[in-house]
Amino acid sequence: MEMKKKILVAALVLLTVILGFLRDYIFVSINQVIKSGAGGNLSTLKWVLTFFFSFLYLLITCLFVHILFKSKKYVRIAVILYAILFAISFIAASLGYFFSSFENSYHFVRTVMGIAQSPVVAMILVSACYLETRLSAS
Repeated sequence: MEMKKKILVAALVLLTVILGFLRDYIFVSINQVIKSGAGGNLSTLKWVLTFFFSFLYLLITCLFVHILFKSKKYVRIAVILYAILFAISFIAASLGYFFSSFENSYHFVRTVMGIAQSPVVAMILVSACYLETRLSAS
């Protein structure tokens, strides 16, 4: 791997770690305020931040895949995976809201969106792309 690529990958890894700590700090702080009863509109802010951080992780995942493999196909797969996570989350939240209560589906929705707000998708996708690249080369 050339030096420029190594530096970019190292910078993305560092950015991913920093983003994870920042996200955790923000959400833990918001949850403490909500639990104290002084939350107000913070629940709405949490959903906005959830989509914001998910979008940032989508961008980071696309950058990882682009830098490592230079393949539009893999970038499209990343976008599709995130779209699937958003769709599953939205459908589960809607079903819970309309047929039961949102609280019944909240933990599942939170888990799915937690995956979208983490490096898990990037780790799995980079590994899968690497494996596919190696298998198709042999």
